Amino acid sequence: MAISDPKTFYRKLDALLSKIQIASGVKHQELISTVLRDLVEEFGQELSIRNGRAYEIIGGELVLISDRKSPIASPQGFRLSMDYPPVRLLLQHRCYIFDAATPGIDPAFEQEVVGGTTSAAIVVGGEREWVLAFGLAEGWERETIEFSLNAIRNALGYRLEHEWLRADLEETRTIQRSLFPDRIPLFSGYEIAARAETTEVVGGDFYDFIPLDEEVMGIAVGDASGHGLPAALLVRDVVTGLRMGVEKDMKITPALRKLNAVIHRSTLSTKFVSLFYGELERNGNFMYVNAGHNPPFLVLDRGVFRLDVGGSVLGPLPEIRFKRGFAHIDRGGLLVAFSDGIIERANRKGEQFGEARLQDTILANRGLSAKEILDAVFRAALDHTRSRWEDDATVVVVRRLSSR
Repeated sequence: MAISDPKTFYRKLDALLSKIQIASGVKHQELISTVLRDLVEEFGQELSIRNGRAYEIIGGELVLISDRKSPIASPQGFRLSMDYPPVRLLLQHRCYIFDAATPGIDPAFEQEVVGGTTSAAIVVGGEREWVLAFGLAEGWERETIEFSLNAIRNALGYRLEHEWLRADLEETRTIQRSLFPDRIPLFSGYEIAARAETTEVVGGDFYDFIPLDEEVMGIAVGDASGHGLPAALLVRDVVTGLRMGVEKDMKITPALRKLNAVIHRSTLSTKFVSLFYGELERNGNFMYVNAGHNPPFLVLDRGVFRLDVGGSVLGPLPEIRFKRGFAHIDRGGLLVAFSDGIIERANRKGEQFGEARLQDTILANRGLSAKEILDAVFRAALDHTRSRWEDDATVVVVRRLSSR
């Protein structure tokens, strides 16, 4: 049977493919069953499809999971061996039309599998695979069937792979988020606020707060090169390694040298990390190392200072020497650490937000709380250009209270 109105048919086919591409939160088996239903009920006439069944390939067998209009009833879980020659043909070609001329065909095959004498089937999936098999009515056209089912197979395969990747990334995101502090720790005499925005599901920016004792708080802000999964995995190693190092009472510079050696030996394609780490004492004394990170601003009554003492980024060299920097956060003073996703955010003219605008924003909101200053910085960066974040962006604000 030829397609009487090709435009209408292809619009309907495109609508089905779009639904496959945008479906979300749907289990794979449910998605397969939905596609089977739509093909049988909405495309039956155009494709000469009479009925259909969906199978999942499990342990060397095709296991029935859904049946639409098959005249011969089979129970859910009906199994068909993958050793049967027509099934091997299907697995080899991924899309196949079975008729009387098919080598090794048994008339019982079509009757058992789809309840018809002529059938077509496709294999979809990757790590998990499914078979959609259809009984064909008289008048079917090979070119129409092959084109349409291959289009469905490609789109559905893409959708399933996308769902698996999204699930893996969500799991990675959960793992990465578990490394971020679930809440900002209380540190008497100070307000602390932090926020990280990622360009992808997972990212390369990170921050951490490590209470060393009642009088000392470790503060870390870093940026792993690249984006996405490789950067996120590297962040996991950096945060874990840093915590282990400083919690074992290692001094700052030996801890960072050891962390650098670990990153240098990493087999990840991205293995460069900038890191600012400092230890804040309750009395305001602050000892830090800046390993190639954007220098944080220390805002005091007597001026704004950049905390840039340290050394190179972590990873490229097997051994690095670091210098310690020393500062003091006066009462009412601010420490603002950030990643380059903030200052390198560019508008349509190519003008970056830059350190000058960041500093002006901080000074204009200096009298507000740490959380309000944090929000003001992100708001100003977003106002600079309304586009999405093109790089991971992180800001940490530490404000020493005027009293106490």
